[in-house]
Amino acid sequence: MAKTDTDTGELAHAVGTELQAHREKRGWSRPAVAACSDGNVSTKGLQSAEKATRSVSIRQLELVGHLYAIRPSELLLRAERRISWEPVGVAVDLDILAECRHDVLRPAAQWARQERDTGSLTVRLLAPVELASLARRCRVDPAELTLLLTTQAQVTR
Repeated sequence: MAKTDTDTGELAHAVGTELQAHREKRGWSRPAVAACSDGNVSTKGLQSAEKATRSVSIRQLELVGHLYAIRPSELLLRAERRISWEPVGVAVDLDILAECRHDVLRPAAQWARQERDTGSLTVRLLAPVELASLARRCRVDPAELTLLLTTQAQVTR
């Protein structure tokens, strides 16, 4: 997909396509949706969301979800499936992580030293499943581990 100055990304385009599909499935025009929203959704705002010239906020997803009788999470899930979206993971610098002294990250530091000693590349992309496994070792959830890695271990994302 060609990028423009107003390009909001592939997921935003997929969300917009889903919104438009749900509206059209009901045979509703954009002005009709706006009129049903008690002033919470404008015709121009809906067009911008459907065409992905601007990103949709969580609040807007909630409002449109009520109008279309679909959960915001379901709209996002359908958009993710539309583009075969998968999380990318977190890039870690094994040298930095191996030297980290943060208590919670000690098991991760040990893992990094082992990986580094086996001749692994110094920078490695942890897939979500690897991140989850390392999080279990550290006894934290993957989101917390990601935060710790990006703050305490100076790992790039």
